[in-house]
Amino acid sequence: MSHEAIAPLSALRMLFDRLGTLARSLTLSLAPPLRTLMIALLVAVSYYAGSQIGFFFTPAGQPISTFWPPNAILLAVFLLTPPRIWWVFVLAVLPAHLLIQLQFGVPVLSALGWFVGNVSEALLGAGCIHFFKKETSLFQSLKGVVIFLAFGVGLATLVTSFLDAGSTILTGLGRNFWMVWTIRLTSNMVANLTIVPPLVIFGASQISQLRKLKPSVYFEAAALGVGIVVVSVLVFGAESAPGLIPAFVYAPLPFLLWAALRFGPGGLSASVLVVAIISAWNAMHGRGPFGTSSLDSHVLSMQILLTAFALPLMLMAALVAERLSIGERLRATRESLIFARDEDLHRIARWLHGDIVQRLTLVGLSVDELRAECGASAKAALDRLYDQVSGVSEQTRSLSHDLHPFALEYLGLARTLKKLCRETSEHNGIAISFSEQNVPACLPSDISMCLFRVAQGALSEIAKSRHAKPVAAVLSVAGKHILLRIADEELGIRSQQWEQTQLTWMREGLASLGGTLQISSGSSQGTIIEASLPL
Repeated sequence: MSHEAIAPLSALRMLFDRLGTLARSLTLSLAPPLRTLMIALLVAVSYYAGSQIGFFFTPAGQPISTFWPPNAILLAVFLLTPPRIWWVFVLAVLPAHLLIQLQFGVPVLSALGWFVGNVSEALLGAGCIHFFKKETSLFQSLKGVVIFLAFGVGLATLVTSFLDAGSTILTGLGRNFWMVWTIRLTSNMVANLTIVPPLVIFGASQISQLRKLKPSVYFEAAALGVGIVVVSVLVFGAESAPGLIPAFVYAPLPFLLWAALRFGPGGLSASVLVVAIISAWNAMHGRGPFGTSSLDSHVLSMQILLTAFALPLMLMAALVAERLSIGERLRATRESLIFARDEDLHRIARWLHGDIVQRLTLVGLSVDELRAECGASAKAALDRLYDQVSGVSEQTRSLSHDLHPFALEYLGLARTLKKLCRETSEHNGIAISFSEQNVPACLPSDISMCLFRVAQGALSEIAKSRHAKPVAAVLSVAGKHILLRIADEELGIRSQQWEQTQLTWMREGLASLGGTLQISSGSSQGTIIEASLPL
């Protein structure tokens, strides 16, 4: 192709590149507003659906619902999004609020008053939570849960309940101010307790993280859900029986405790949500442990009972989640320290092997040349110098291989362990046998390095005892685990005699990969060192 043909093609390709860059920049600039609008539309639909559920749980002739989800949905949205775009969601839910309120015959003034109360509750709760708890992991720490309970569940609902109750009384929809205030307070507290944590936790997590869960977790969650539904239906769906209250009203508590310990605040809130829906529906129809009282008293008693269940269990779940989070951070720190140590050893070993040993080799060659040129009087001194340089070079090379076994990269774990056993046997006069069973040719480098360190440390401790008893090392694969077993007929080697620093690094290295180390000694079996790692 000629240069005349190449030039237009290059110019055209350059033009397309620039247009592509401009298109990508425009897409990036338009993506956040479009994404915000899509979220606002989803929030409006969710608010409308939540209001439908709220009116479904509103008893006939009553102005206040026994369970009102829209405020909790709006609070969860505010907790998941930055404050600078909250106004977008407020504007988005206004048409949805007016549409559902007018659809159920609520006067315009009452609808507007309730809208101000709903939005104010979510804004006040989210604003206080963002001010006192700026981290995203709100429900993974005791401090975060306490702040949520204090402001999102307590203060926000307490203050705005006065506004909603006053609006209800002024517009003629209600008569007893304190009864309206109390029912509105408890119903919104229960909604915030049960709806906000699952939405925030699910919204902050990624679907890919949920897919990593084991199938057993899903089976356990399903069993928990079935148990809660069955118990709640039996307890709150039965006809009034005052004599059975002490025996059955606390029946859901073991299942809620199960949810708190195994699934954290999110699982607990979802479980309480199931109990709240079933109990509210049955309370509206006069069923349940408090069915003999009036409807308002029955609903209020159920809401207070659920709140009393949820508050301490949520604090306990937060404490458990916080301890698990601390444990995960400690494990991550341990793994990073072990990785950094291995990297440093690898770097030092390469420096010794690639630089120091080569320089010593050059020095040895220079001394050897001088021996050939000098006279007999200086030859003896140069011979001694040559031997010293050769000895230092050999020791440096040996130290380099002790710091990092380069043979693992070329020979694999099984052949490297066999070489280690042979060299240890030759240097210390101990009969050491090695065998392997079903070991794959290629193993992950971290597993190979970890098991080699265990064998290296164990054989080093055995060599210190200077005994003549035979030692057997076996590397095998059983199921999904690889096992290194070193059996020594000598009875005096115990874990207490090992160098503690070395033993600690061995245990920590295995633990970081999910493995275990066991050292046992008995009168009939000698000393056995077993290291196990999952493949």
